Amino acid sequence: MTSSTVGHEPAHPAKSAPPAMSTEPADSGGGLLSPALRATTIGVIALVSLHAFEAMALTTVMPTIARELDGAALYAMAFTATLAAGIVSIVWSGNLADRRGPRPPLLIGLVLFAIGLVGAGLSPTMEVLVGARVVQGLGAGMTSTAFYVLVTRVYPVRLHTAILAGFSAAWVVPSIVGPFVAGLIAQTIGWRWVFGLAVIVLVVAAVLLGRIVTGLRQELVDVPWRRRSIAASVLLAVAVLALNAVADRLDAVGVALALATLVVVCLTLLPLTPRGTLRAARGLPTDVLLRALAFAAFSGAEVYLPRLLTERDGLSPSLAGIALTITGVTWFAGSWVQGRWDRRFEIGRTASVSLAAITLTLAGLAVAVAVGAPTWVVIAIFPVLGLGIGTLYPRVTAQALGRAGSTEQGFVSSALQIGDSSGAATAIALSAIVFTAAGAAVPNAYVAVFAVMALPALAGWLVAHRLP
Repeated sequence: MTSSTVGHEPAHPAKSAPPAMSTEPADSGGGLLSPALRATTIGVIALVSLHAFEAMALTTVMPTIARELDGAALYAMAFTATLAAGIVSIVWSGNLADRRGPRPPLLIGLVLFAIGLVGAGLSPTMEVLVGARVVQGLGAGMTSTAFYVLVTRVYPVRLHTAILAGFSAAWVVPSIVGPFVAGLIAQTIGWRWVFGLAVIVLVVAAVLLGRIVTGLRQELVDVPWRRRSIAASVLLAVAVLALNAVADRLDAVGVALALATLVVVCLTLLPLTPRGTLRAARGLPTDVLLRALAFAAFSGAEVYLPRLLTERDGLSPSLAGIALTITGVTWFAGSWVQGRWDRRFEIGRTASVSLAAITLTLAGLAVAVAVGAPTWVVIAIFPVLGLGIGTLYPRVTAQALGRAGSTEQGFVSSALQIGDSSGAATAIALSAIVFTAAGAAVPNAYVAVFAVMALPALAGWLVAHRLP
């Protein structure tokens, strides 16, 4: 695959193209836990588990945090800020990984993520918390891109789907215990200790990754800095944050600003994603787009589910996390099936079924809330969303990474992450606008959010046939 087909900005212009560099790892014939791969697999899964715990925990306790810090107006921004910051670091780290391998972005990401966790735990106000979440986002973006490049550098192709399914598996334990533990911590010793526990997990994961980091040294490759892409990522992050801020102003000017900001978001995505992504061109562009649409639908709904259960049904934070717990398990179940029997399922049909399940689940959730369905019905419906996205993710991701050349792995990895982050951040911002427009009332505001979040999944279903 040439750079001209990967994105608008060439990964390595013809005049300065580096010599071909083989990064295909040797295949000893073993599995993920073979002696040659055991340390790498355990270390990476441990760090993915940390991200999972932090994400699940924060979603569970954010209603409590917003209430105690008097920051309800910044509720959605606390999530969007992290995703927006991650957009910038994802692009930079992808470029850095193509030049120096995954080691530098992994190390930098770990340090930034730790600083963000400490800052969030000590935050005296919601504004400071949002700032700390920005630092967390920078770190998370660095490490997530490094993970995908690491997969292509360390694991043979036949194990790509399996290790990516392992990433989903790493969410299982955090999904089962994370929401309940986070809620219990918030109810007893205080929500700040949720971030403290995450710091402890980070230290353990960093120790496990020590052996991996040592073996990831790479000489500088003559891949130029993609300055236009980095600048576009900064503009995209600012646009996403601006879109979130519009939720506080829904007059004619605010609506005009929201529309203008959405245009900026689309334009800035052009140099950051494979050519043709926004029009669902066949192949890699559709790989990136479908992941982005699925994750957008999931994220925009997920952040409001615990709030619905605590506000409408009066559940404690620990009980409100039950739906997220079950969803994590169903996400893993879908990924596990794909990781074990991926060759038995045609990828286009798999994607269509997955996106249809996501669409119908969100539509069903909106109907259930509208008619005042019991709490157990809402909790039972939402996990189907996890099954759908868990089935989609590892197959599409493995296919996208398989299309990348040796000096384009960082770009493709960052494009996948950019699609996820920008899609999720935009969806959360739009959900905040919809929530505010509906008067933040129960149940109408939640019905509107879930119904609108079904639209990205529906769009993905319509173009899923272009995936192969």
